[in-house]
Amino acid sequence: MSKPAPTTSLCRYTDTEIFYRNHNLVDELLTDDSDFVAVMMQHILNRPVSPSQKRVMNAILIVMMEHGLTPSAITTRSIYMSAPENLQGAVAAGLLAVGSQFVGTIENNARLLSELVDLDADAQAARAAEIVREHRARKAHLPGFGHHLHRPDDPRALKLLEIGEKESDNPRYLRALKTLSAAVDAEFDRHITINATGATAALLGDMDIPVTLMRGFAVISRAAGLVAHIAEEQQKPSGRFIWETIDKAIPFEDDA
Repeated sequence: MSKPAPTTSLCRYTDTEIFYRNHNLVDELLTDDSDFVAVMMQHILNRPVSPSQKRVMNAILIVMMEHGLTPSAITTRSIYMSAPENLQGAVAAGLLAVGSQFVGTIENNARLLSELVDLDADAQAARAAEIVREHRARKAHLPGFGHHLHRPDDPRALKLLEIGEKESDNPRYLRALKTLSAAVDAEFDRHITINATGATAALLGDMDIPVTLMRGFAVISRAAGLVAHIAEEQQKPSGRFIWETIDKAIPFEDDA
């Protein structure tokens, strides 16, 4: 028996109408109170979005948009310098750096929090302590914690947590994050900051966004930031300077 042909529920159109899922693009989504964040979330998640969820997502997208001259931005600027006719290629190249070390740690932290959210308080604290000890024994970085610059706290994370506390009806993931944070501090006998990706993981979890989709929202946000880097590169080029600086800073060494 042959497999049924694949289908899509994202978009359909006629000679006179276009629909995003079952919403008429012109009549329903392009009204005076149209909102990109709400339409984006509805389109991706296929469910209604509350005003509180929209406010939380808006804050997340703003926080994730810009990180300065990180590898993704440097890559985008370098590729744009090499191929200025290919803006989309430069943005795409930069987005490839959204991985387990930068921004993508949202997903990694959320997987840890998902182990805690359905436990009672005592079991949650015990499992959190186990998670921290396991990571420390392996000398593995604990996603969502620590920052090379922001100490003792990441101001972005503090604001996101404040917004989440205010807007979430059932902040299960936020409570789990706080439990995990307490376990981290206890294990290392000092305060270690919750970074922005850790806070973001908790907020996305409390909106019931699947862990496997979380990184996608970071990609959406970072794309806007990388376009900003290209806009600046057009006015104040730095791609060649970065290249020449690295070329001079890393000398050749004959290892024969």
